[in-house]
Amino acid sequence: MASLGERLAALRRAKGLTQAEIAKKLNMGQSTIAMYEKNRRTPDAQTLRRLADFFEVSVDYLLGRMDPYPLPEELQKVSAWESKDSLPWDTYLTLLEERLKLLSPEERRRALQHLKGDYPEV
Repeated sequence: MASLGERLAALRRAKGLTQAEIAKKLNMGQSTIAMYEKNRRTPDAQTLRRLADFFEVSVDYLLGRMDPYPLPEELQKVSAWESKDSLPWDTYLTLLEERLKLLSPEERRRALQHLKGDYPEV
């Protein structure tokens, strides 16, 4: 499961923003955002709420108590288990990209390995 820092970094990247831009919008220091993303500092309850509101996710999602964070509206109707053949290709790729952003680096590596058909020996 992805950590708070990994989730914050993924959400920031998904919005196409830098740490400095997020910090400015939330009236924080860039180093504070960096520390959160590196899991070297934990935001207090009020800051968690501000971060959740900014990224339009729940505090539970940020804390790893809920997965996945809400997908864009057009993807909410699409099941993660639907066949790629039943979806428009661009919708499938968007869904896949959104889901991969939620994973920790190790989970992402394993998922990509699986997608490539490179299964480990058992």
